[in-house]
Amino acid sequence: MKKTVLSLCLVLHFFSSVAMAQGIRFYGDVLLSRGVATFASDQGRAPIEKALDPFLKKNAIHVMNLEGAIGSADRCADHHTPCFAVNDDLLSLLKDTDVVSVQNNHSLDLGPQGLKASLRELKKRSIIPLGGPSFSTVITTDDGNFGIVAVTDVVNATGDRSYLTMAESPVVLKEIRRLKTRSTAVAVYIHWGRELLPVPTDRMVKLARTFIKAGADIIVGTHPHVPGSVACVDGKPVVWSLGNFLFDQKYEETKKGAVLDCTIGDGDSLSCTLTAHETARPSYLPRISIGDCYAKENKELATCRPVVHRTWTGVFTKDKREKKLVLTRDGRKNALSFFTLFDLATGRPEAITPPMPIMKVQPFDLNGDGILEVMLIQNIYSPFDRATAKRVYLYSFADNFHALWRGSALARPLLDAVFVRGKNGKPFLAALHSADSYLLRKPECMERLVMFYRWNGFGFSGVKEHRIENGSDGLVSDKGKLRIVADENVISEISTNGLEKR
Repeated sequence: MKKTVLSLCLVLHFFSSVAMAQGIRFYGDVLLSRGVATFASDQGRAPIEKALDPFLKKNAIHVMNLEGAIGSADRCADHHTPCFAVNDDLLSLLKDTDVVSVQNNHSLDLGPQGLKASLRELKKRSIIPLGGPSFSTVITTDDGNFGIVAVTDVVNATGDRSYLTMAESPVVLKEIRRLKTRSTAVAVYIHWGRELLPVPTDRMVKLARTFIKAGADIIVGTHPHVPGSVACVDGKPVVWSLGNFLFDQKYEETKKGAVLDCTIGDGDSLSCTLTAHETARPSYLPRISIGDCYAKENKELATCRPVVHRTWTGVFTKDKREKKLVLTRDGRKNALSFFTLFDLATGRPEAITPPMPIMKVQPFDLNGDGILEVMLIQNIYSPFDRATAKRVYLYSFADNFHALWRGSALARPLLDAVFVRGKNGKPFLAALHSADSYLLRKPECMERLVMFYRWNGFGFSGVKEHRIENGSDGLVSDKGKLRIVADENVISEISTNGLEKR
């Protein structure tokens, strides 16, 4: 096969996204070819979607590793056996996934054109693709920026190395260091090790230490196709292998796997836990296992909780220089936190806010001027309802730190709020309310309303209202949809495209 570089020359492209979710969830290897593709052809995609739904409905950033490449099997490259050619229609199975890595030994199964097609088709579906030279992303969440670096240490042909980001490449350590300066936490998602071997090789241990020394906070491995052991390396959690997630392998040990959930706790510590899943014979569909299959591993991970600082980056001031906004808990009053704004280039602090009772943070450009304002949900007493409750506040760091709008729970008692954009990019505040009123409070009320408000420069005007399922307690903004959350699981969605019509 003639080697064609196309647009995959070694130029770094970094993707970024905003998904106001909580935490990050890593999965093992995913196959949309061979037996899984045959199953989908024979029985339809609905059974696969139903199997994936309990995993993907969790309120988190979802990260997967896709084995194979988009295209026809008649284009399989030399030395790629088995060859995993993927029909692009099957990518719809990953529609609720946020990040997909194709940094692995099968991403060039169809040559450079297949890798390029994979990146293109994933991006068309609003999924962040990490493959080839495009190997990192930063996602803005409720807990700040999460940096993800995806690399491989395994190839099927020597020539593949020039098209992928290899684990030992100097650009990897440079990117980890760069992301560390602007992120709450940095995760390295790596394809490494030996197939069917659940313990790390000496090379894996060496690579993990190198990544952590550069600033990585989490190391997550794929490729062995069996779940592996875990370790606390220099105080940072390492999972050597998550095993398979959606795959067609028949060995008993390949029918078990894990997902890794990492969140930021109240003590500003990073906490990671494994949840077991299994695939029954002769099925290809994963299901959550009964019982704590990873009690030993989770006990080990519980000893490994590095302290991090919730960090967001962007343009917050009129000088249009990139800044870093860091949220720090006030050690004297644990219920209060304060912000420090740093110049990202020099590292110098430029502003420090008073301590405040902060429950949620969202940087957002309200005015379309390229300068980020900051939306906070604060727990504040108000004489209006004579209660200490959640209120929305808006602040700006332009012309020194000041309030643009001093909080209110808006039309009804507030449970959660998040800024979204309509189809034409206009900002709207989506607020989740309990359906009772300030005048007649009913603490037992389980009815909910989602109300959309338009920012007019001075305050908010209501534009649309949705009555939704009872018991909801949170909102997630992602991919042009507002997701309704109950007990950390997404239970329904509302499109934000229709907001411009009124």
